[in-house]
Amino acid sequence: MLKANKFFLRQQQKQNSDQLEKLNREMALKLIMLASETGDIEPLIEAVIALRSTEELYNLNSAPIDNAKIQKKLGDVLFSVGKNEVNMRALEHAIIAYRGAITIASLVGAEGLRAEVREKYKLALKYTGQDGGAASLSLKGAA
Repeated sequence: MLKANKFFLRQQQKQNSDQLEKLNREMALKLIMLASETGDIEPLIEAVIALRSTEELYNLNSAPIDNAKIQKKLGDVLFSVGKNEVNMRALEHAIIAYRGAITIASLVGAEGLRAEVREKYKLALKYTGQDGGAASLSLKGAA
């Protein structure tokens, strides 16, 4: 009886985790749409946070490659905004998004995606001076 109850609880936890991950992905996609309509980067940053919030629930069998692709695209947009508008907050969240994409790509064995994102991650680190060198952008007056 105890084993059956434990199994049931594990199944229920897995279902709840899967549902939470899907809801966060849907919310991230809606935030991306909002950002494209408003031109504001704040929804993009919120989308990064939403996707990263469920990462601890992933395992080898449940990490959705779609989340890695979404995080890569979020990183690309935030990196572009950060670089072009000298926006440190956008660059920092691009790094977070890239890190999330690398984690998921590693979990699922998507080596091509992982390698591509790692290059962009390194470039974002360079622009913020987090690669051990000086920042490539002048961040004076950056918001």
